[in-house]
Amino acid sequence: MRGMRCTSSRVVHDLSVTRRNRLLGAGCRARASSTTSEGSAGATSEGKKEERRKRVLSGAQPTGILHLGNYYGAIRNYVDLQENRDAFYTIVDLHAITVSHDPKELRESTRTTAALYLASGVDPKQATIFVQSQVKAHTELSWLLQCATPIGWLERMIQFKEKSRKLRNMEGDDEEEVKRRSQESVSTGLFTYPVLMAADILLYRADLVPVGEDQKQHIELTRDIAVRINDKYGGKKWKK
Repeated sequence: MRGMRCTSSRVVHDLSVTRRNRLLGAGCRARASSTTSEGSAGATSEGKKEERRKRVLSGAQPTGILHLGNYYGAIRNYVDLQENRDAFYTIVDLHAITVSHDPKELRESTRTTAALYLASGVDPKQATIFVQSQVKAHTELSWLLQCATPIGWLERMIQFKEKSRKLRNMEGDDEEEVKRRSQESVSTGLFTYPVLMAADILLYRADLVPVGEDQKQHIELTRDIAVRINDKYGGKKWKK
């Protein structure tokens, strides 16, 4: 998947994220770092402190197809992680539309992917399963983060470079034609989807984000964006 993916070469990155909002991100203040403590403390009604369970967030694009690689590399981990963490598993249909999809087929694939989660052992009593596009705060926070993210940061994203280069390296085509086709085929959404991924993570105060090795750079970008937001608007500078 393009937006948030789990593969057999799974990497779990810890992110400590705090926010201040009214509805999943409105007026968000976020903090992210590469490591986190064992738990964050919250005050109880008796004035004592208790540790918050770590929160895991991951998602898959709605391909509607589940094979052994998906199961052993991702879904099985979902089942294990839901046992002792607050688990949020999403079908990232907004990430899917960075390339062309038939709307009817995408809706059907979204439902099928949700059914595959359930069939694989994800328990809705233990985990929250949701469709990304049905939570408007994802796009709202993504826009706010985009407005604070330097374009140079996105231009350094390796995945975008690789996907864009495919058209430029086509053999047998005139160079100008390849350039024109590339400019028309590569969407702005493909360029900015790492910021949407950052919004996904920061909205839910995710501590654990299981992703493929190819997504590691995007996790690091999430940390950098959160630090920049706090530096510019939070009134306090955070160390990277």
